[in-house]
Amino acid sequence: MAGGRDEVPYDWDKVINPEPPVRARKPKPQPVTRSKRAAAGFRLPKLGVLEWMMAVTSAVIVVGLLVLFYMSWVFQVEGRGVAAQDEGQIPVVEGFAPGQPKPADVLFRIGGSASMGPGLMSDLVSAWMRARGFGAIKISSQDKVIEISGSRGGKTSRILIGMGSSHGGFEALTQQRVEAVMSSRQVLASEADRLSALGNLTKAASEKVIGLDASLVIVNRNNPLNRIDTETLSRILTGEISDWKQVSKDASGRINIKLEDLGADHDAGPTGRLLGDREAPDTAAFFTDSLWVSDAVSRDENAIGITRRVGNGVKTLMLNERGARSVGADDFSIATETYPFTHRLYLYVGTSGVDPNVRDFADFAASPQGQEVVARLGLTPLRLNAVRVLSPPDAPSDYRRFSRFAERMNFDIRFYEGTNEPDSRAEEDMKRLVAFLNKNQVDKRRIAILGFADNVGAGPTNIGLAQSRAETVALALQGLGVTPGLVRAYGEALPVGSNSDERGRTRNRRVEVWLCSPPACPLITVGSEADSGKRGIPAGVRLGAPRPPVEGEPVPKG
Repeated sequence: MAGGRDEVPYDWDKVINPEPPVRARKPKPQPVTRSKRAAAGFRLPKLGVLEWMMAVTSAVIVVGLLVLFYMSWVFQVEGRGVAAQDEGQIPVVEGFAPGQPKPADVLFRIGGSASMGPGLMSDLVSAWMRARGFGAIKISSQDKVIEISGSRGGKTSRILIGMGSSHGGFEALTQQRVEAVMSSRQVLASEADRLSALGNLTKAASEKVIGLDASLVIVNRNNPLNRIDTETLSRILTGEISDWKQVSKDASGRINIKLEDLGADHDAGPTGRLLGDREAPDTAAFFTDSLWVSDAVSRDENAIGITRRVGNGVKTLMLNERGARSVGADDFSIATETYPFTHRLYLYVGTSGVDPNVRDFADFAASPQGQEVVARLGLTPLRLNAVRVLSPPDAPSDYRRFSRFAERMNFDIRFYEGTNEPDSRAEEDMKRLVAFLNKNQVDKRRIAILGFADNVGAGPTNIGLAQSRAETVALALQGLGVTPGLVRAYGEALPVGSNSDERGRTRNRRVEVWLCSPPACPLITVGSEADSGKRGIPAGVRLGAPRPPVEGEPVPKG
């Protein structure tokens, strides 16, 4: 070793073949957690003033669009709700949900006309439950739904009543949301067709007439008017007649119109029929409560109103349709449906696959026990009585003579349109007649059947059509064990409705039922047509016993 230092020998192999340098491996990147981001102080990117303004503007636009979409959705929902309310749909609430079976504790559900729910239907349901042994009956109402509950055998059951309109009731029945419909009008052909799976809703087994109601035309008690014709009334409601001096020489002043609001059932009511496609003036006042109409008229000497209930301070006007006599809204005129603004109250139930509870309830509502409830509420029940009535001065002379010694039953038999078949009310009324005769021990020979027609066609033809209707009724009564003592036709005489429209003509196609004085009716149905003139019998009347209709005979229209 030179210079006193140890010399380190070179590794010539490494010099000649050096090892590659070792490069440090980068650590695998780890995800940044929320806590690490927070610890690091997460910062928004730096933006200029213009960029911030654009960002804020974009956010405002997005929020505005969201609000707009939300409000549009709300308006659509509310619009559907208002439309449903205008159409009188049964509310979609618990117990009436579409596509869902009725709750297990609900016996049945009724839907339809809101004017029939409170009072009539709830009282009938309560009476039915009591008659069937239910106790602790409670009635509650919320969201246009009436709930009646009661207990029997330790079990609580409910019946639900949904209030909307007659149309809404039939829609709900189609959707299987109710088992029965309460309606202030007859089922339409289109509605009955859609519900044909439940049976024929136009027949007596399904179409139950459970009472009669009437809309009254009222004026202030100081108004000199006592009667009015429906044409003048229609012109008042449209505003064409606006002053009382246009109606009566004894009255003057601007006419103020007060009307009951029937909601979605407006068209079926008298106001809807009188207005047709026209509108009442903007000054006309509508009230949701019938007694409010009466109260408003009682405080206004120039007012006229149409309402189903009246209070003090008003008087009811007699009505007449074109070509028909004036009629007051008395019990007899309403019971015979002679008063023009009488309407039937219906309960519809199916006949196929229907819960027996709802069918039993429908029969109860039309029974004497149910009719007691109807009478108690101030409606006209379907209870039969024989009444002494004065015949009109324009009646045929033999009709006037006959009426002096006879009593008229307080119902008229009417027919399905275009047929000689008695309608659903008539079918039940004939059964009630037989029960009345048996209860009062009336000799069946004292029954007189008098037929009438409209004035379409020749007089002798209408006499024959009226006779045909009378004979149809006589045959139906024979099937119930009653053979009338007199069958007689008067054709187009004594119209009770206007022959200028179909509604009036339908009312004129009717049969009256009378009780002759004891011991029996005069035997004018025995003889031949040859000597009918000698007996004072109108030409065209076929005498003799009633005969069944002949197959292929034309359908009567007169």
